[in-house]
Amino acid sequence: MSSRDLTTGSIPKHLMALGVPVIGAMLLQSVYAIVDLAWIKRLGEDAVAGLSINFQIFFVILALSQVIATTAMADISQLWGSGEREDARGAFSSFLLVSLVLGILTTGGAWLMADAYINAFTSNSGVAEQGLAYFQINALTFFSQLLLIVLGYGLRASGDFISPMVVMVVSVLTNLALDPLLIFGIGEWEGMGMAGAAWATVAGQFLALMAYAGLLIRARKDESRMSFGVPSFGPDFFKQLIVRGLPAGIQYLLLSAMLGVVLYAMKSHGAAYTAAAGGGFRVLQQSILPVVALASAAAAISGQNIGAGGFDRVKLTSRTVVIWCLVYAAAISGLFLLTPELFASLFAQPGEMSVARSYFVWSWPMVLGISLSMGPTMILQALKRPMLPLIAALFRLGMIILGVFAWLVPAQAPPEWTFGLVAVSAIVEGAIGLSLLIWRLTKLPHDAPAPVTAIAS
Repeated sequence: MSSRDLTTGSIPKHLMALGVPVIGAMLLQSVYAIVDLAWIKRLGEDAVAGLSINFQIFFVILALSQVIATTAMADISQLWGSGEREDARGAFSSFLLVSLVLGILTTGGAWLMADAYINAFTSNSGVAEQGLAYFQINALTFFSQLLLIVLGYGLRASGDFISPMVVMVVSVLTNLALDPLLIFGIGEWEGMGMAGAAWATVAGQFLALMAYAGLLIRARKDESRMSFGVPSFGPDFFKQLIVRGLPAGIQYLLLSAMLGVVLYAMKSHGAAYTAAAGGGFRVLQQSILPVVALASAAAAISGQNIGAGGFDRVKLTSRTVVIWCLVYAAAISGLFLLTPELFASLFAQPGEMSVARSYFVWSWPMVLGISLSMGPTMILQALKRPMLPLIAALFRLGMIILGVFAWLVPAQAPPEWTFGLVAVSAIVEGAIGLSLLIWRLTKLPHDAPAPVTAIAS
C-alpha cells in the first residue's frame, strides 16, 4: 500500500481517507475486545476482576511505546513531508531497533514482578489466581506491543494508513478465532481458561509482526513507500527520545497511575467493583477508538505540513478534528447515559448488573473529556511540543489522587463517587489540552504568499 502526500489537497478528505479505514479496523478490534470480555465473563466474576487488574499494566507498556512512537511520528512525518525519504526510512529503522531492545527487557521484567503486581491490587485469592494466569502469558505481548505500535506510527507518518489497518484486521481475526477454542477447548480437551485468552492474544500479535515484516520487505522495491532503511543514531537521537518522547510516555504512564488509583480505591469494596472499574473502562476505551484514529490521522497531516511549511493547513486540521471528535463523543456519551444496562451486560452476569451499570451512569462524561483532549494531544506531539499535553494530564492525575486519598477514602464515600471524579477530571484535562493547542497554534506563522508571476502581454 502506497504512502500519501498530505501537504496538498482537502484536509477533510485526507482525514476521511486516512481515518475511515482505521476506524473500520478499530471497530473490529472493539468487537474482539467486547467478545473477549463476554467469553471471560463466563469464567466468573473473579476472572473479570483478574482481567481488570491486567488492564492497568497495559498503559505502562503503552507509555513506554509512546516514548519511541511519538518521537518517531514527529521525526518521520516531517522528514517525509520535506522530501527526505531515505532519511525517514533510516529513522524508522532506528526507532524499531530501540523498541526491540526495550521490548525484550520489558517482557523479562514482567515475568519477575508478576506475583507482586497482581497481589498489589487484590486480597481475593480467586481474583489473584485468575489474574496471574493471564498476566504470566500476556507478558509476551509486552514485547510485541512495543514493536507493533512503533511500526504503525512509522507507516502512518508516511501517510500509509492502509497497511496498519490490514495488519490489525489479521491480528483481530486471529484472536477472535482462537479465543473460545483456547479458553473453553474443543471435544475432550477442556481448554486453558484465562491462560487460553492470553495465548490467543499472543498468537494474534506475533502473526501481526510477521505480516508487517512481509509488507516492509516487499516495499523496498517501491520508492514511494515506507520500508526498512539504514539505521542512524546521531548524537541527538537518544536526547530527543528523552526531551520529546519521554513527556508523551509519562502522559500515558499517568493513565496507568490513574487506573491504579481507581483499582486501589475499589479494593476494599470487593471483586464486583474491581470488575466494574476494569471491565467498564475497557468498554469505554473501545468506544473512543474512532477518536484515536482521527487524532492519529490529524497528527500525520500536521507533521507532514510542518515539514513542508504548510502552517495554515495545520491550523485547519486541528480545528476540523476537534469538531469531528466532539460530535462523535456527544453521540456515544448519550448512549452510555441512556442505556447503561446494555453496556454493563457485556461483562457482568445478571446478578452483578447494578454495580456494572453504576460505572456507566457515573462515567459517561469521560468520553467527552477524552475526545476533547485526544486530538490536541496527538497534534501537539506531532509538532514536537509534548510537554503541553503532559501539563494537562498531570493536572488531571493530581485531581484524582487528591480527591481519592484526601477526600473519598477517608470519608468512606460510595465507590461510585470515584467513578464520577475520574469523569470530571477527564473534562478538565480536555479543556486544558484544547486551550494549550489553541495557544500554540497562534504562535505558528501564516503560510508565505505564493509568488506573483508577471504575464507578458
